[in-house]
Amino acid sequence: MKPLETLICLVFAGLAITTAHAADFTASAKVISSTPMYQTVTGQECYSVPVQAQPQASSGLNAGSIIGGLAGGLLGHQVGNGRGNTAATIIGAVGGAMVGNHVNSNEEGQGGSQQQCRDVQKQVVEGYTVRYEYAGHEATTVMQSQPGNTITVGVSALQ
Repeated sequence: MKPLETLICLVFAGLAITTAHAADFTASAKVISSTPMYQTVTGQECYSVPVQAQPQASSGLNAGSIIGGLAGGLLGHQVGNGRGNTAATIIGAVGGAMVGNHVNSNEEGQGGSQQQCRDVQKQVVEGYTVRYEYAGHEATTVMQSQPGNTITVGVSALQ
């Protein structure tokens, strides 16, 4: 066997022996105390707030009445001949302007909601420092969850 191959075999044999003696058996140990470990987490908390519409002074002429007047005038122009055509155009324009103004007023009068956010910090439990006693000896470990009255520990025969 070459020297490099021999060295590799010895390393793996040593690892196998060490791993085999990591814990020969498990036993139950009494929990003395359990203290939560906290981590501060920063984030944002967002919520919707209702917003009241601000009444606006109206000159009677707005986008809704202009668009409604044009649409009503075009539709009215399609109806009638001669003088009837002119009357239908005028009536259509006035009616369209009134409808457009009404629609525009309803849209402005409605409140909406606005999203507001604020920075928050929360304390989150990330684990527990657990003191326990086994065979007259005290030890400490860290666990992900809250233990009960006892925990399972690995015991090695080699001291």
